[in-house]
Amino acid sequence: MIEGASDRPASSWEQGRFVREKGRAALASVLASVLLTALKLAAAVATSSLGLLAEAAHSALDLGAAAVTWVAVRTSWRPPDADHQYGHGKIENLAALAETVLLVLTSVWIVREALARLLGEAPEIHSGWIGVTVIGVSIAVDLARSRDLSRVARLSGSQALEADALHFSSDILSSVVVLLGLTGAWIAHRIGPPWLAKADSVAAIVVAAFVLLLSWKLGRRAIDMLLDRAPAGLRGAIQEALAGIPDLVEGPRVRVRQAGDTLFADIELPLRPGIPVAQADRAAAEARRRVRAITGDRASVLVELRAVPDDAASVRQRILEAVALEGAHAHNITLRQDGDGKQADLHVELPGRMTLAEAHAVADRIEARILAEVGSVRRVDIHLELQDEEPARADPLDADARAAIEQRIGQIAGRLVGPSRVHDLLLRRVSGGLYLSCHCFFPAGTPLSEAHAATDRLEVALRAGIPELARVSVHAEPEDTHE
Repeated sequence: MIEGASDRPASSWEQGRFVREKGRAALASVLASVLLTALKLAAAVATSSLGLLAEAAHSALDLGAAAVTWVAVRTSWRPPDADHQYGHGKIENLAALAETVLLVLTSVWIVREALARLLGEAPEIHSGWIGVTVIGVSIAVDLARSRDLSRVARLSGSQALEADALHFSSDILSSVVVLLGLTGAWIAHRIGPPWLAKADSVAAIVVAAFVLLLSWKLGRRAIDMLLDRAPAGLRGAIQEALAGIPDLVEGPRVRVRQAGDTLFADIELPLRPGIPVAQADRAAAEARRRVRAITGDRASVLVELRAVPDDAASVRQRILEAVALEGAHAHNITLRQDGDGKQADLHVELPGRMTLAEAHAVADRIEARILAEVGSVRRVDIHLELQDEEPARADPLDADARAAIEQRIGQIAGRLVGPSRVHDLLLRRVSGGLYLSCHCFFPAGTPLSEAHAATDRLEVALRAGIPELARVSVHAEPEDTHE
């Protein structure tokens, strides 16, 4: 099993810029909340306005939420460590959930106070101009903070800042409600009608209901991320994008989740077994590229490669794949039917620098894998051979020696397959004797089994008749191709 490296291409400079922007926006929210809470509380005491007092309480809760957000964005960027191996991104999701709870509590309190005013008698407002001035300042500050927080939240993908922006947006609406309430109360107590004093309570209930709806959406999103719910539609889009990767045996397995502003994608690619490692690595790199094309740069992508046996492949091919998965190469695979199963005989090439114990251990692993993955094989016999790590030296023969050998080859071949059928002779002097490679013509309609048997007989006869030959290779060729 091979694992592709996790890849997150966002530059350290870009990541640092996100961190700085998030920290600045969160700190500005804390300072703004301190200012607004103090102003509204002072105005409430000066005017005896319950609406302003409610707004002061609202801003005090916003101050706590902003402080939580500031702490969250200062810690969520930290890289993974031994205790938090996927990073600290979920701190932002926890902060967003905490802010949502505070927002719900504030909205419930506003509804309670509004109902009390509707059922009771509205208080008289003193020095209304003080309240109007404070509310005007509050609306201006809330508008500036909401826009700044929304911009940074979109830039960095921060859910905590998005929740903070929602807080300030709701403050604008509640401030407008209080402003209307102050105006209605002033008109009711000066020129009437008396029912106008209750207008702010009705508007407060409407705004609170709107804020509760937004809180529900934001809270559900935070809970979904904390429970690792996959973003809607993303898994299917990734699976579709990965479908065309070469060497895939079946559809890839995809798992996605999000923590803070980071998306984690775990991909398992079932590949054809026995492919070269470099080719498998290219498949993993292509998978990461396609995932990032969908998810963007703030994604951590882990690709795992899994070899899946191809049931339609021949027994020999599956044996070769099993050997390749153990890092070796095999040839001369012979299969024999033995009862209801097959016996496999194969030659495995291993480096000469290995000890016999190491080579035997490799052979044991290969045997176990073949028996486990190639169901029709009941017995495996492995012959260990040296891997050709360096090209063997081959020297040409002098003219007289070559002519004498070629004459003897022609005589032996003429008796077995007929005159002038052996051609394209290659004679070289190698370690241990002579090496001969040649081609032998047969009629094009000759069954392959007969041609193979004839070349085997010719190789045996050449080695017997010319003892100097250390290795002989005769290649069958249809005579129709000879010009």
